[in-house]
Amino acid sequence: MAVTAVTDFIPFLLRSEDGKGLGALLDFIPGATIWTWIAFLVALPVMWKMIYGPITKALEDRDRKVEDAIAAAEVARQQAEQQMALAKAELDKARSDSKRMVEEAVARAERQAAEAQRVAEERMKTQQAKALAEIDAQKRAAVQEIRQQAVDLTIAATRKLLQQDVNDEAHRRMVRDFVATVGERR
Repeated sequence: MAVTAVTDFIPFLLRSEDGKGLGALLDFIPGATIWTWIAFLVALPVMWKMIYGPITKALEDRDRKVEDAIAAAEVARQQAEQQMALAKAELDKARSDSKRMVEEAVARAERQAAEAQRVAEERMKTQQAKALAEIDAQKRAAVQEIRQQAVDLTIAATRKLLQQDVNDEAHRRMVRDFVATVGERR
């Protein structure tokens, strides 16, 4: 007998040469059903102990391992977050330290610049005072020299006018006093 289509195949399975086929499995036989149940109930503890127990234990172990892995992952995540928070805090501290150091360096540089400027101004004032004192001393010396020359010129002019020898020292005193009096009036 040849099978030509799927619709022909299903009825083929349900019957056999003797006319029963697989359909005989679906027939209800009370004695066979009882013995099947007895065999099942006798085999059930063995199957439970040998098959279902290890499978159940393996599934529970797998579930426990998954739960442990999830818990470990959570702990690792929390530790990573703590490490990240610590690293961020250290980075923030380093930034604030570097900012503080830069500010201190700038302040120190400004203080040094101000000190250098103050020292330079003091030196300038000291040099200026020395220069003014030197100028004043040179001025006094020049005025004294001019006075001396004026005295000498006056004595020489007086000699020529009088055509006689005049006592130099006495006349010098007299001319100096006169020049000093004229210098004070100005």
